Formats: sequence, C-alpha cells, structure tokens
Amino acid sequence: MDYTKMFHDETAFSREYLQNRMEMYGFKNISRMELFLWDLELFLQIQKRLGEHIVLKGGAATQFYLPIEAQRTSVDIDMIFCGTDEQVQNTLNDITKELGERSEFFLFKEHIPKNPKTNLPMHTYHVDVPSVLSYKERNAEEGAVDKQELKIEFIMEPEDWEYTRKIGKEIFAVESDFEYQLLPVSHLLADKLTTIGCNTIGVQDDRMDEQVKQFYDVVMLMIYRLDELDIKEVRRKYLKRAEKEWYDRKGSVYDIQKIIVDVRKQLYRYSMVDSGEDTELKKYINDFKALYLNSKVEFSPQFVACKASLVRLMYESMLEADDWVYVKKALSIERMLELSRYEGREKGMKVKEIREMLIQEFASYSAIPANILKGKNLKRILWAIVDKDNLDDIQKKVEQLID
Repeated sequence: MDYTKMFHDETAFSREYLQNRMEMYGFKNISRMELFLWDLELFLQIQKRLGEHIVLKGGAATQFYLPIEAQRTSVDIDMIFCGTDEQVQNTLNDITKELGERSEFFLFKEHIPKNPKTNLPMHTYHVDVPSVLSYKERNAEEGAVDKQELKIEFIMEPEDWEYTRKIGKEIFAVESDFEYQLLPVSHLLADKLTTIGCNTIGVQDDRMDEQVKQFYDVVMLMIYRLDELDIKEVRRKYLKRAEKEWYDRKGSVYDIQKIIVDVRKQLYRYSMVDSGEDTELKKYINDFKALYLNSKVEFSPQFVACKASLVRLMYESMLEADDWVYVKKALSIERMLELSRYEGREKGMKVKEIREMLIQEFASYSAIPANILKGKNLKRILWAIVDKDNLDDIQKKVEQLID
C-alpha cells in the first residue's frame, strides 16, 4: 500500500504507534483505536474531494470538542453532504482507485436496508480497511484477511450546512495537523439531542448500545462545552431537526409534546438505573465503557443516573429558558457538595448533616424512596431530588450548613 497518498504518516498506522497511544491514554480496545484512526483518514480523503459541501457530524465530530481524557472511540463516519448521488459515487470510486491498488481494500459497498426506520435521504456504505492487528484482536477467524470494516454514512441535504474547522492535535488516536470540517458545537448538541426519545424521534430500544453511546456524547458536550453552547441556537436547531425526524418516521401530524414526554420517559429510566433491576441498561452501560472509553473515565450506572437528571434539567432549560442558569446552578451545588474545605471526621459529620437535611427537606421530589436515599452519597441524592423549582432552596440550605 502506498502511504504517500494518505494524509497520516505510515507510522501512525503501525501497531507500535497504536499500542503506545492506547497505553498513554488508558484505552483497552486496540481494534477500535485503529478503526477511529481510519475514520479520520477516510474523512480527510472525502473532504479533499468534496470540499466545503461535506461536514463531519456524529461521534467522530464530538471528540474534537472534548479533552483527550473524555474522548471515546468511534467506528462510523457520519457526514452531511450537499450535492448529488453521482458526486458521492464518483468520490468513493476515486478513493478506491487511488488507495485500493487492485486490492480488496477501499471497495465501498452500499448497504440498502430492507426495512428502513427513517425516510431521510442518505447513503450508507461499508468498506474494508487494512489492519495491523491479530485476528483475535479483530475478533476474526484465524487466517482471515488482515482487515477491519468501517461504516460510512452520507446524509444528503439540499443546502450547504455551516461548519467550523478544527485541527486534530488533541485527538487520542493520532496527533494530526490537518483541518476537519465539523458541525459547530451548538448544532452538534442539538443533533445529538434528537437521539433521545426512543419511541418517537430517538434511537430505539433495539439499539441500546447506540442509545448509551449517544447519551454519553450529550453529557460530555454539556460538561465540557457548556459556556460555548448558545441555548437559543440549540433550541432552534433541535426543534427543526426534531420536526424533520418526526415526519420522516411517523408521517403524521407533528406533535412536539409527545416527543417531550418520550424524552422525559427515557431520561427517567436512565436516572433510575442504579436504583432498580434494570439489568439490561446496566449491561449496555458497562459494555460501552469497556469498548469505547479509557479506563480513567467514570461511567458507572450511578454516574449515568446522575447525569440523566442533568440532561433532563438541560433539556427543559433548552426548551423554555434563554440561558443555562438552572444547569449552572445545579453543577455549582454539586461542586459545593464535594466539601473540599473539610477533612477526616469533620467531613464525615458534615456529610451526615447535609444528607439528613436533603432527605428531610426534598425527598418528596425524588422517585427513589427516602430510606434508599439514606444509603446514597451526597451527589447522588442531589441529582435524585433536583428540579428547576427547588434549586434556589437547595442551594440556600446547603450554603447555610457549609458556611
């Protein structure tokens, strides 16, 4: 294979380089490290040919907005393209001609689902790329060709979409000097929010693995990019995309209230995952952590339960407010509950005092019974009781006990 035709240096695709990056950043799955590198390479190849008409979205784009310690792997390339079917096919044929060299690699095979779940105009392809990994690491049969498969998706749009350019210097899989055209962060969050609501516009329950993955991206964008998110822009983009998804899936009269109810229902399920018998969701949370995240990232059922309440608060703010004041206040209270001023026995006594106050004053807001809340840590109790209507009271009472 002629690596001079690639954007990334041949060294970046070596086993040693991948192993070093994996160990440096605490990732466990070298197969997905390699796939993400190929995600980036093939997007650059496509971007070179389609120019400003192609924009990267989805999980791959999200990682450019997160610090390395919070990034996850991605095995798909999701793109928005303004152009013709012929341009897509010509682009892929050109990549095959330039990189394939009469080999079995870089042959783009279009996937046409028998029972599509959406009427969105799109093209999905599967493509084999070279691999330096063993057959066991690739979960392949012994003697199989040294390859991995990527999924590539073009969502066809009638008009060019806005984008921002980011350099891949701070990406876990490779240190890249190249510019990538990405959805702006507010638009990206709005797009990600439409994946919630499993019975209306979101990812359905038969794809729980994808659900959990999308939830993670929403949470991380909120945590790390909150100050950059334009709430009015998020709302505008979300409502526009939600309506489009509704018509493409339902074909009936658009009903935003049904979507809102559905989103709340799914978030409620996630907010209770550490307090009930939802073994299915717990399994997908644990599987996601093992496959996609580095070992230092906290992503337990309890973490998911807390952040589901955060996302609920953010979602309600996005629909009704003109700023993120409720979200910021809740996060501020969470930081207060770390009790960083206290140590040892004094800290233990303060934790007990605050726990008793929170349960006594606010347990009625929680779906978790008070006797069970008593066994939870302060942050878990906060996210079980928090509501935009009680934030001021919670903050006031916590401050009184800390000061």
